[in-house]
Amino acid sequence: MKLVTVWRKRSILVPEYVPGRCNIGRRGRAIRLTTGLVLIAVSIVIGITVLEPVNNLLSLTLVVPFYVGILACLEGSMSFCVLHAARGTYDLNESHGFASRKSGTLEKVKSEDWKGLDRRKASVMHLEALSGAVLLALLLALT
Repeated sequence: MKLVTVWRKRSILVPEYVPGRCNIGRRGRAIRLTTGLVLIAVSIVIGITVLEPVNNLLSLTLVVPFYVGILACLEGSMSFCVLHAARGTYDLNESHGFASRKSGTLEKVKSEDWKGLDRRKASVMHLEALSGAVLLALLLALT
């Protein structure tokens, strides 16, 4: 019985901001992951049904929605928002599930070193998303 109680208490705990690792909470992660997966799926369907009959090279235009979708999936899976990193903020209790300046729980990162860690992590995530998007678009164009 104590194990269940301990587990419930842990699930209620608010995550902490960790520079270069975590700057969004559970709600933000869930919304970003769902949005990214839906965007990737819709882009694949559009690429197969609409763009492929017209021209396979036109499928390369899907790099942009693939990039946004993969970036959203990365943000959701890594608990890290690149927009918060660019702004020098973090929000572990986002009310809308996206980086909004109107959030009542938005906080500024206090240390310049921490901001640097956040920006470095964001640039790696951008690079990963871009390479994944180009790869997906090329695969779709070659099929």
